[in-house]
Amino acid sequence: MTGEPSLCIRGCGFFSTSQTKNLCSKCYNDFLKDESARYLDTFNINSKTAAEAAEEVTAEEATTLEAVVVKNKDKKSRCNECKKKVGLLGFHCRCGHMFCGSHRYPEEHSCPSDYKSAAIDVLVKQNPIVKGDKLFRL
Repeated sequence: MTGEPSLCIRGCGFFSTSQTKNLCSKCYNDFLKDESARYLDTFNINSKTAAEAAEEVTAEEATTLEAVVVKNKDKKSRCNECKKKVGLLGFHCRCGHMFCGSHRYPEEHSCPSDYKSAAIDVLVKQNPIVKGDKLFRL
């Protein structure tokens, strides 16, 4: 900065600095607002067409969401075994049904899923057979 403070170049009578392009703080804030408005106006021309396209997409999504909501409203959350309402506390099984707390175990609702073979398959994949190389005897 220079030794002497200078006045604002817009002539408002306040002091300015070279960091604010020789404008006082009030005029510099106005300058920044004008610059940002001009910058945004250039994008508004392009964004009008983008906004119209976005409205079309949201209209299509809204119709699909309404169809999904209607499907979900028809499906009640009840136990598949005793038909008791379970709400948020229902348990989903591998067989694809929802059960209450007393029927959540596979043996309670005669689940067709084979848990034992699924567990064996997982263990086989996680623990491959390891064989050492044969040593040659002399």
